[in-house]
Amino acid sequence: MTDADFHQALGRIRRLHWFHYPAQALLMGAGVLLAARRAAVGPTVEPRLATWPVLLLLLLLALVPLAGLFLYLVYRRMQPNLRRPAELNLRVYQGRIFLRNSLLGLVGLPLLASYVFTHAVFDLVACGAMLLALSWRLAPSAQTYQRWLLS
Repeated sequence: MTDADFHQALGRIRRLHWFHYPAQALLMGAGVLLAARRAAVGPTVEPRLATWPVLLLLLLLALVPLAGLFLYLVYRRMQPNLRRPAELNLRVYQGRIFLRNSLLGLVGLPLLASYVFTHAVFDLVACGAMLLALSWRLAPSAQTYQRWLLS
């Protein structure tokens, strides 16, 4: 693998990283807002019909930590191997970055759920700022790839 190929592959990984956080935030926001539209927060005429979306949301929120634990275990198993071809190590690194971003993107979910009940704009701003800070702080670079490769 030439130096130009390496930097091209790293640029692709970096673009995927910068696209991942806004895409995941939009998906989480849409899911939470759709669930909120179906859930009745105040007094309703038919309480049984209003509570099933809330129960479904609570079930999904209970499954998120389990899915996160499973993804974390997969993330930890994705180790570099210097005997592998460089292209394969870059693919493993890209998969590892994708899983890490997916797990860390879930950190904003409680703020989005809080927005459903409080309708405070601060929750949305805090979620956006947190995801922006995560994406800026954890942006992949040649140094982080080399550190991962030598770990």
